[in-house]
Amino acid sequence: MQPYPKRGNVRELIEYEIRLLGANGANPTKELGDGVTVTRTGEGAYRVTFAEDPFEWVGYSHGFQAATPADLAGYTVVCDTYTVHSKVLDFVVYNSSFAAADIIAAQYISLTLKFARTGL
Repeated sequence: MQPYPKRGNVRELIEYEIRLLGANGANPTKELGDGVTVTRTGEGAYRVTFAEDPFEWVGYSHGFQAATPADLAGYTVVCDTYTVHSKVLDFVVYNSSFAAADIIAAQYISLTLKFARTGL
């Protein structure tokens, strides 16, 4: 428990911090992210599976890093709707040409997935 909890306008906000290292068309290496498993489901498509139900979906934020930062110009992430019963959240990485693109070796993605323990 943090001695000084983060305060905001969403009651009982839960944030899952995930950091992935790309793997050239294979499952990424999860460097950070207790309580979740991340698998590649297709070109640029990934699935986060939660060990426990994280409650109500609020939103996400993301960031990219790379050995050659210019290689990530224009990259973005689009998350699908969280599926309660299966405890999964799918997301797709897109490059500057608006094409789905894998996270390759020497590229990282950091995701913060946000949920609320109580009703919004």
